[in-house]
Amino acid sequence: MKSRADEKRTKAHPALETIKARIAERLEAAGLSGREASVRAKLGLTYANDILSGRSLNPTRETLAKLGTVLDTDADYFFGTQSTPRNLPPSKLLPMRETVAAEAPLPAAAIPLFQIGLTDPDGFFALRADRRTAWTSSIISNGDAYAITVPDDCMAPRYRIGEVVVVSPSKPVVHGGFALVRQTDDRVAIRQIVTISTDKIAVRCLNGEADIDIPRSQVKALERIIGSCELV
Repeated sequence: MKSRADEKRTKAHPALETIKARIAERLEAAGLSGREASVRAKLGLTYANDILSGRSLNPTRETLAKLGTVLDTDADYFFGTQSTPRNLPPSKLLPMRETVAAEAPLPAAAIPLFQIGLTDPDGFFALRADRRTAWTSSIISNGDAYAITVPDDCMAPRYRIGEVVVVSPSKPVVHGGFALVRQTDDRVAIRQIVTISTDKIAVRCLNGEADIDIPRSQVKALERIIGSCELV
């Protein structure tokens, strides 16, 4: 005889098809695979794909809420009881931004947070306006600071995928320090700064790859990383 827990696992949730469709929609919007989103949400390797494939029939609100933090949506949107991905009060709705430059003010004690999807083949990525939200940071920072989610593990164990790094464009970057390297096309990457010379900047990943020299003509700015934490 099946226990109640067994029955719950084998009985499909009434909104399962809506849940599957909206997970697929949010994955596409975020530019993430099911595996990557599951890892970032700390739900294992296959959580999202198990739902999409029908191997998981009755996902819980708690786990879908965790997935929602990665896919920038609320659990109610997955269940179909909310018509938009985010049900934010007017005070939390922020204007989109084109760059990190000055614009409409954020709520008090909040800084911009860019949630990053996949990187480009060269490891750089854009700070997209549609991936920007407000985030309250416990890290001491000045007024020009902003934050990004770490998109990959090339800087592990210093910074791991899904963590948040806080960046200060105005603080000086030193040899051996960690910074956001901003290219002239405004794409950025998190790197350790090995050396800074008149004609090139040598940067390093922490995954064992060889150091890379970037011509100074291709570097718009080096923006210092002043702290990191888990995204909660």
